Amino acid sequence: MRVGINLMSVIPGKIGGMEQYVRNLLAYSMNAGDGHQWFLFLSSHNFHTFEAQKNVRKFMVPDHGNAHAMLHFWINSLQLNLWFCPLLVLNPADVTIPSVINIPDIQHEYYPEFFDAHSLRWRLDNYKSSAERCSAVLTLSEFSKQTILQKFGLPPHKVHAIHLDASREFSLPHNEALNQQVIQKYKLPSEYGFFPANTWHHKNHLNVFKALVTLRDKHQIRIPMVFTGFAQEAHQNVMNYITNNQLWDQVKWLHYVPQEEMPYLYRNAQFLCFPSLFEGFGIPLVEAMKSNIPIVCSNAGSIPEVVGDAALTFDPNISDDIAVKLAHIYLTPEARADLVAKGIHQAKHFSWEKCARETLAVFSSVAR
Repeated sequence: MRVGINLMSVIPGKIGGMEQYVRNLLAYSMNAGDGHQWFLFLSSHNFHTFEAQKNVRKFMVPDHGNAHAMLHFWINSLQLNLWFCPLLVLNPADVTIPSVINIPDIQHEYYPEFFDAHSLRWRLDNYKSSAERCSAVLTLSEFSKQTILQKFGLPPHKVHAIHLDASREFSLPHNEALNQQVIQKYKLPSEYGFFPANTWHHKNHLNVFKALVTLRDKHQIRIPMVFTGFAQEAHQNVMNYITNNQLWDQVKWLHYVPQEEMPYLYRNAQFLCFPSLFEGFGIPLVEAMKSNIPIVCSNAGSIPEVVGDAALTFDPNISDDIAVKLAHIYLTPEARADLVAKGIHQAKHFSWEKCARETLAVFSSVAR
């Protein structure tokens, strides 16, 4: 099978878990040894971050000119059997060979207020039409599959829920020298909760900070927190809240952290905090389980499906509930140990080999 993959919208370091999905899925699929040929269509900002191999060819799609016509030319001249768009929509929308897209979630259907007018209109114009035009839709959880079926009216056999895994770095042996380097580089506190997420509205940073204020002012409990992630739409509101409520003495914001250092930010944390209002999967949940740290998280979206019984959950809309659960996991070593044990068991459900195998099965079915 000759598979073309549109990777032009992969922006290194800036699209969160979906970049990990793309890179790990491709790495495991391309090394499956099944004779498939892979053709990667890239842009100037990511071309150097993907490697060519014996069964992999790379193509640079110019930032200017008629990319639409060029993609059609390559699809035809390379005699591709399948076109895969792993990031959201079908592009080109009028591709004439079997095609598969990945829609991680349809958050805009439930929280349209989280999107500016242009982004919302683009999603409304492209998500459903892409799902209708393509041969199959991949998504990341049964929760997302059911929302796509409900909102888009697709036949159930067309949508495939395939779980992800933590990135490969979380399976590498512990490197104590790198661990010490990370601790010193970022001046990590001896105890902290960890929340890795870009400041999109749905990540719900503000309610975590409201909970921290409640714990500090009403219960004299100060929980140090470490955050990573790029600035997005909610960032200024988040920064203003931290400053106005004098929280900087218990908050460390690291922005972007290289992927190879991320496991050590997890392993040195007392817990992962994941308060998202809406998720199609939630890779940090699996990263935490594979780092042997407990999870305190939202009970919304796909999150209960991913964590099973391996997390202490809260209502993400109620900051007082978040405060209670943060205090419990921070102050109760027995609760942390119980969740770590459950997380080790739950983590066994996720693997990139399984993700790649199930994805390739969809590809083969569609191509036939």
